[in-house]
Amino acid sequence: MLHGMFTELARKDPDLYVKTISDLKRQGDEIASLEGVTVGLEDITPVREKRDAILTPLSVAVFKEKDPLKQEKLIVEAQAKLLSHTSEHPGSMTFMARSGSRGNLAQLMKTVSSPLAATDPRGGVVPWVIRHSYSEGLSPSEYWATTPEARANNVATVVSVSKPGEMAKLLVANMINKTISSQDCGTHNGVSLPLDSPDVIDRHLAKDEEGLPRNTLITPQILSRLKAKHASHLTVRSPMTCSATHGVCQMCWGMNEQGKLHDVGTNVGVRSAQAMTEPLTQMSLSSKHAVLTIKERKLEPTGFKGVRQFLEVPEIFQHEAATSPVAGTVSKIEKAPQGGHFIHIGDHRIYSPPELEVTAHEGLRVEAGDSLSAGVPSPAKIVALKGLGAGRNYYVGALHKVYEDTGNRLDRRHFELLAKSTLNHVRFVDHDPHHPEFLKGDLVNYNTFRDAYAKDTQKKSLKDALGEPLGEEIFHHTVGTLITPSVVRDLASKGIKEVAIAKHLPHIEPVMKSFVMNPLLDEDWMGRLAHRYLRDTIMGAAHMGETADIHGPHPVTAYAYGTEFRHGPGGTY
Repeated sequence: MLHGMFTELARKDPDLYVKTISDLKRQGDEIASLEGVTVGLEDITPVREKRDAILTPLSVAVFKEKDPLKQEKLIVEAQAKLLSHTSEHPGSMTFMARSGSRGNLAQLMKTVSSPLAATDPRGGVVPWVIRHSYSEGLSPSEYWATTPEARANNVATVVSVSKPGEMAKLLVANMINKTISSQDCGTHNGVSLPLDSPDVIDRHLAKDEEGLPRNTLITPQILSRLKAKHASHLTVRSPMTCSATHGVCQMCWGMNEQGKLHDVGTNVGVRSAQAMTEPLTQMSLSSKHAVLTIKERKLEPTGFKGVRQFLEVPEIFQHEAATSPVAGTVSKIEKAPQGGHFIHIGDHRIYSPPELEVTAHEGLRVEAGDSLSAGVPSPAKIVALKGLGAGRNYYVGALHKVYEDTGNRLDRRHFELLAKSTLNHVRFVDHDPHHPEFLKGDLVNYNTFRDAYAKDTQKKSLKDALGEPLGEEIFHHTVGTLITPSVVRDLASKGIKEVAIAKHLPHIEPVMKSFVMNPLLDEDWMGRLAHRYLRDTIMGAAHMGETADIHGPHPVTAYAYGTEFRHGPGGTY
């Protein structure tokens, strides 16, 4: 509530916002200086009787239980009881922890009650119940059990600043050419968002909807009127669906934090990279400054490691869900000798490891790219099997959730712009005689591919379009997307009755590279010099006879050449 009030104040009156924030900070500093708190030995003396009533039966239960996952569950359940017990501990330290003025209950629990257990190097829990608090001192066996966690925290402290710094540079390299390039790209497409999502505010309508004309700015007042009409979703313009050849237009980006449109030439890509980087630093530093509790093992990626996994897209994706490589019917599910299960679909046998619960069942009809088990779908496989649009949509949702789960709620538009920056290339598997400019094996920018096939389409009903490649962008679905039953259901639920299919579309494959390698796909060879592998970039450009537009969208080209600014298309670079 307080955050919303200050956000609204910043939009309406930036000067008053700065003064108000400064006054509040000054008031807080005065209170902190004048109000002192005394801490004595009684503050750290354990209430042993109540504590031991929790730990004694836990020790017995953990010793008897041999299943590691069930041991972790017992410890997590006991931890909740111990935290509740600690919250009633007498003394000033409890008051400070509960009020949030200094420390937290997890830190206090380890100090005056017990750390309870420690994590192992793989993220699991060491099956040894710690019976003493830090104020009492640990026994030799308890000290030994906590050593791996202590070492891991020391390592995390050393690298806690360097990793976010590296990722900041890579994010900027991926998004540096995403500037506001024009006032309006002219698209009537967008993304469908629920009305109760805060991400619809400050965006423009993509089409006439709910009695409002296209390009209507969605404000809190308009949102209230729409909710009164019992509307559930809106199609709003998005950086991800912007049809601008380069960058993004003003209308697809929407309003900034001051309630104004960004000027043409504003580098929103760098701003988005900075917005995503700041929480990463906080996530990484948490291992140094925070005392964490034992958490039940989850399959979803979390925190800094979770963000990095989605950006790097490693071949071995942690807790990766078993994914169907083809469309078909699950014919058999059998236990694997090494643990886990084999899921049979046609001639394919897909392995699901022991820690992942199989969600598919015999007789289930699936599409290529559908998950067959619990776990996290790899975005690279979603892109390869379901298409560029489905990959972008999943990428945005997954990254947004990882940030939210750590208490960092970022504007969804930052992730939409990142998705468009990192998922924006297709490779021609076949040669197309209708477009001799594209050769087999060519890797081209998606916008170039889309514009080349935009006029070669045919309208069909959704039912008749089943199995055909999409010839126009519609919501997050991109040109070339195969119209499957799930796509038909998605479009039909949004009121779409007919679509344009591509009449002569060669076999293409969408491309997803890690954010380390993606900047090297930039068509501007001078722009690639802002990243890595400079020698290879220069030699490759010379061998292939590549050119660079000194007035193009990439600012590094203008810097490298020494050209003037504000003389390019639309007044950019």
